[in-house]
Order: sequence, then C-alpha cells, then structure tokens
Amino acid sequence: MLNPHTLEELATDADITIISVSDNAIAEIIGRLPAMKSVIAHTSGATSIEVFAGRAESCGVFYPFQTFSKDKKLEYDEIPFFIEGSDARAEGTLLQLASMISRKVYKADSHKRRAMHVAGVFACNFTNHLWAIADDILKDNGMEFNVLRPLLEETLHKTDTMRPFDGQTGPAVRNDSKTINSHLEFLKDSNVNQDVIEIYNLLSCSIIDSHSDKPNC
Repeated sequence: MLNPHTLEELATDADITIISVSDNAIAEIIGRLPAMKSVIAHTSGATSIEVFAGRAESCGVFYPFQTFSKDKKLEYDEIPFFIEGSDARAEGTLLQLASMISRKVYKADSHKRRAMHVAGVFACNFTNHLWAIADDILKDNGMEFNVLRPLLEETLHKTDTMRPFDGQTGPAVRNDSKTINSHLEFLKDSNVNQDVIEIYNLLSCSIIDSHSDKPNC
C-alpha cells in the first residue's frame, strides 16, 4: 500500500521506514510496528538510537537539524542532516537518502545529536520565545517587530567573524545597573507577566556573571 493509514498497513519490505512523531511517542510506535525487513529510523535529535534496542535489527537516526513550520518553504539542500546507523546497511541507506535531499550530510552519534539539540533549543526555540516577548512589548507601545530586524541581522552577522561571547553587547555585559533597574521598572509598570521580569533578571545575571571576574548575581 503506497499510502498506509495504520501501522498494520505498513509495507514490511520497504527499503526504509521513517518514524517522524513527537519524542514521547517514538518508543510506543516502535513497540507497535510489525516485523520489519526495512531499515527503520526515527528523526529525533534528543532520542538515543538505543530506543530501538531489541526491537529492530537494522535501525538508525535520520535527523534534519532545522526548524519546520507549516506553509514555510525551505531550501532543503541547505539543511544539515545528521545520521547514525546500527550497522553498515542502516548507515549506508540513511546516508544515501539524506544525500538525495541535502548537500550537508554528516554522521553523528546520539551524544553529539543531543548536544546539538540542546544547543538548538537555546539558539532557536528560546530565542524565538524572546522575540515573541519583544513583539508583545513593541505592539503594546504602538510599534512593529520589523523595527528590530536590522539589530537582529547584525547580531547574527557578527557570528561570521567572532564567537557569540565576544560579540555580546547591552547593559548587562557593561554591568549597567541603572539601565537594568530602569528596564525592570518599565516591565513592572507595563503589567507584563511576572515570568517576563524573571527572564530579564535571570538572563541579565547570567550575562553579568559570564563576563565578570567577580560574579555578583
């Protein structure tokens, strides 16, 4: 069947079967699969290949390191794919498939993938949440998010020539307590969620501590 609707309808002799579900559901899906002759792979960065232990002979991980949103087109040949295989067959099959999609294909074990996934959460997911907070602050004060775009683009461009640590700017890296307190007063007066104030405090303290010989947060 070319378009199966249940696990029982899956072709057991396909070249490859890819499990693309939430991380919480991977083990359950693997446990429900019929006996498979195909290479089986999941697409999670945070889930070890060991999730297949005792459940699949030839298995692996097919991890595209990118953020995906519905209706947002991507240049797939620029997406890094990280591959891990339990044996030569699985590794070779997954590398070949990834190479048909992208020019950037690498091998990475479960530990490295987890490190990348954690780094990705900080760099992408957490940053996007901060953008959402910034968007709310601007909107509440009659401005559009696009006013930040040159600032955001320059911050990213600086990483072409220096490490993010060395490119840090802002009141916290200067330990400018007067400005920090002014910002906190603004946030309190704006009646933002208390979490936003705590995030501002936590990140400011983290920057101060990271760039000071005598951390005081």
